[in-house]
Amino acid sequence: MSHSEEAPAATGWLPASMNIALAAFAVFHIYTALLGSFDPLIQRGIFIGCGVGFIFLRQLQASNLVWSWRLGLNVAAGLAAVYAGLHVAANDTRLMDIMSDMTPLDNALAVVMIVLVLEAARRTIGASLPIMASLALIVYLFGNSLISGGWQPPRTSLETALMTMYGSTNGIFGFMADIGTRVIAIFVVFGSLLIALGAGDVFMRAAALIAGRSYGGPAKVAVVTSALFGTVSGSAVANVMSVGSITIPMMIRAGYRKDFAAGVEASASAGGQIMPPVMGAGAFIMAELLNIPYATIAVAAVLPAVLYFAAIYFSVDNFARATNLRPIDRELMPKFRDVLFDRNTLVAFGPLLTLAYLLFQNYTPTLAGAIATFVLIGLAAATRIFYGLWEGRSNELGAEMKTWARQVWRGLVDGGSGLIVIAALLACASILVTVLNATGIGVKFSQLLLGLTGEHLFVVLIISAVLCTLLGMDVPTTASYILTASVAAPLLIKLGLAPLTAHLFIFYFAILSALTPPVCASVYAAATLVNENFWKVAGQALRIAGGVYFIPFLFIYRPELLMAGSVAAIVYNFAVALMAIAAISGASIGYFFGPLAWYMRLYLYVASFTLFYPSWTSDVLGICLVGGLVAVRFVRSQRLAVPLKVNEP
Repeated sequence: MSHSEEAPAATGWLPASMNIALAAFAVFHIYTALLGSFDPLIQRGIFIGCGVGFIFLRQLQASNLVWSWRLGLNVAAGLAAVYAGLHVAANDTRLMDIMSDMTPLDNALAVVMIVLVLEAARRTIGASLPIMASLALIVYLFGNSLISGGWQPPRTSLETALMTMYGSTNGIFGFMADIGTRVIAIFVVFGSLLIALGAGDVFMRAAALIAGRSYGGPAKVAVVTSALFGTVSGSAVANVMSVGSITIPMMIRAGYRKDFAAGVEASASAGGQIMPPVMGAGAFIMAELLNIPYATIAVAAVLPAVLYFAAIYFSVDNFARATNLRPIDRELMPKFRDVLFDRNTLVAFGPLLTLAYLLFQNYTPTLAGAIATFVLIGLAAATRIFYGLWEGRSNELGAEMKTWARQVWRGLVDGGSGLIVIAALLACASILVTVLNATGIGVKFSQLLLGLTGEHLFVVLIISAVLCTLLGMDVPTTASYILTASVAAPLLIKLGLAPLTAHLFIFYFAILSALTPPVCASVYAAATLVNENFWKVAGQALRIAGGVYFIPFLFIYRPELLMAGSVAAIVYNFAVALMAIAAISGASIGYFFGPLAWYMRLYLYVASFTLFYPSWTSDVLGICLVGGLVAVRFVRSQRLAVPLKVNEP
């Protein structure tokens, strides 16, 4: 369920009980974020057990609930998963004692939990990751017999495998479950509450003020809105389904073709996960893996995020000028004062500013998220009371507070629904990563890549990008990042990259896997919204976002883009990178201060690529090549004043 959806409409005590359970799950994580987590196996057992179990039990929310053997099987599976998780929590002291063996009940519950984790992940994120985890388990248990030579894994007994996966803090209840319940959970709940309390409408109108009156205004509003929404959603599909349901029809009404409008939204939504201050779940995992403050990652990600949305913005602007798509009509634009003094404006931006301030004051992300959540709920209540009294509607305060309570409730239910997907994802990914580490396959694969590439950094970067994209097919960004980081990050670091740079490179391409065919979730979601051919939307998305695939290479060779260096160096390198991205976007669309023939597009690609290599010679050459084209276009501006239609592929 996306954050913007209404709470389930089913009636009856069973659906109501399920909603209460989901809301309680969200409240549990708010409580532990503010007051501290329980002991590891207790906290993680509740998180994974309830998270996985609720995926099966949420069948009880169906509006046409009819009892059948299938529903009974789901309920039984859900209760079994909850019990298996709570069993770990209740027996944490015994299980953590290295002198204590697993009991027959422990072993049976371990098998049940592993099977249910794989099925829960299949239901929520697709079959790819569960299949990889299942194959990893086969290698873990039987690899010593099936594989020989240098890739032969050590012999592992069934008892050892079950203890590792279930009865310890190394497997399903390992570090990823810890990050999920301790850090990611509070931000999922925070984002759900923020949208439920009215931030989405504020983001939309603020974006209209920023970009609505420029060429191609409706599409630029979609880009800016997706950037704002992405700071709290952390999900490309949630962005598309929430923002796109409004922006895509708006673009179509303004004259955009359906496939192009869907491509704009898919491209913009995918980048929401790299937009500070609240990035995708992978960023929190990165902070834990690197043992650095989350604020450090957020600061480093600022300029790449700006470049990402700038690339899409430039593409939209060029397309709009080429096809003469006008701005939003002035009478349809929101008034600045109406947005500034709207009661939800403070609700939308106040908690985000609070969160950013706390993070940069070195509060832990967990505590900062908890405080921002309470600030959000308090501001939402206070603004309703204030505006009710200010406008002389004191007799309506009761109704206002009932509305506030319903919105908070919807946010908690949506937050709980988001958490159970995170729990299933992390539990399934933990199985795969645990096997990679236990068998040494991850290290051996890194060594193989090193041997094949001859320690050439650029070749390793290309292979890492391709690997990340392939692993990201049909799995969320978080899983793609975790899997690729376990294999490629050590190799990139060994070749001289700073750990943060290496991990951000991988994280960036994990995000782009949501855009890259043949399996790209955000494109599929956008195509579904407009009932358009998937491949047509995918082609437009790649055309619009073509420049973003080069941004990770830019910050590899220009580390100043990650805020490393003097202010002057950062500003200079950002300006050069912005010129390169603008040129690539123009070449991809076929318009750059005027229509481009094929050879001019090729010229512009070459000019932009010279700006990648960080040397004065290449910089001067690239700037002269791009600037020369702009100068020629300026001199011939009278001939190119009339916009020309671009023949769409």
